[in-house]
Amino acid sequence: MKYIEKIFLMFLLTIFFGVGLSSCTVEDPVIVTPKTVDQYILQFSQFVASERTKVDNCIVGYDKGNFTPVSTTSFATYKATYLTALKADSAAIVKPGVTIAELIVANTNLATPGKAFWGKINISDRRPLNDSIVAATTLNSSTLVGTSVGNVGQDAKTVFTTAIATATTSRDALTTIDRQVKTSIDLLTAAKTTFKSAIIK
Repeated sequence: MKYIEKIFLMFLLTIFFGVGLSSCTVEDPVIVTPKTVDQYILQFSQFVASERTKVDNCIVGYDKGNFTPVSTTSFATYKATYLTALKADSAAIVKPGVTIAELIVANTNLATPGKAFWGKINISDRRPLNDSIVAATTLNSSTLVGTSVGNVGQDAKTVFTTAIATATTSRDALTTIDRQVKTSIDLLTAAKTTFKSAIIK
């Protein structure tokens, strides 16, 4: 009996593997057509022109696509370094008799200065958050700690100051996305409301 069960199991396994293997198909190989020198020249020329336009038009600011104000002092250096690399790439592209290998090396040389420059670019619009921070800071600075009318207790002052600092950290972080900007504004607005209610009338 056990012998028959083993034969039956072997039979089932044979069918299973046979069906499984027959359902496997070999895909046609992907054929990659190599690019010509002219195609590389066109591709790299378009990329370099696009990058130069973006870098030339980039300014320091809190809006999306501009250089973060946190790194204002390094803006000129980062911009000049990347533009120098882009100009060198442009010169290599138009060099008579340029080879594909030379084009690839020239384009690869853009990686480090390009990464450094674009690593300081805002990926979200922080202007509304900055406006909220400025308004909150003005209110905080003009409200003194004390027991007179218009004053506020130290605890309320500390909590509001911390909320402003937290919002500032969010504004200045390069990884802050739109959703986080909105959350930071909402939290700072709530903290401002609480702070105002703590001011002695």
